[in-house]
Amino acid sequence: MKKANLSKHLKQVRQALKFVAHQLNRQKIDWLLGASGALMIWGVDIVPYDLDIFTSKKNVKKLSEVFSNYITNPPHDFREKEKNYLEFQMKISEVEVEICELDFSPDKLIKIPFENELIPVNSLENELVFYKAREGKEKIVALIENHLRKMGKVRNM
Repeated sequence: MKKANLSKHLKQVRQALKFVAHQLNRQKIDWLLGASGALMIWGVDIVPYDLDIFTSKKNVKKLSEVFSNYITNPPHDFREKEKNYLEFQMKISEVEVEICELDFSPDKLIKIPFENELIPVNSLENELVFYKAREGKEKIVALIENHLRKMGKVRNM
């Protein structure tokens, strides 16, 4: 993507996240921003292609009603690691947003302020573990490690 398009896309991602976070926080549900969106919130030099939101199965169903006007792919099951999950996809400000079922401990999340909303994310160290376990993510791993070094959290990896 060209630099001008990248800048426009980043602005759209930020707008979409602000809108979605506001709706989710207003519903008072437990949720988690994952993947590259979480890295962006942590300040890693990355422009997310899309936003990945995780919540409980019950909340996926509820949110499919809340976001019904934005849905591009209605709620459906998908299978990963021998387990079925519920998810749906939508588009906000030209940005693809995926709302997926996931089991997680809300009390272990870190809430980072972003445009007057609190965004729940995993620790950056946990994101690093996630990306290290995925093939082809060496560049993202390097970006995370570099950011952790800048934060003074890691000396040598």
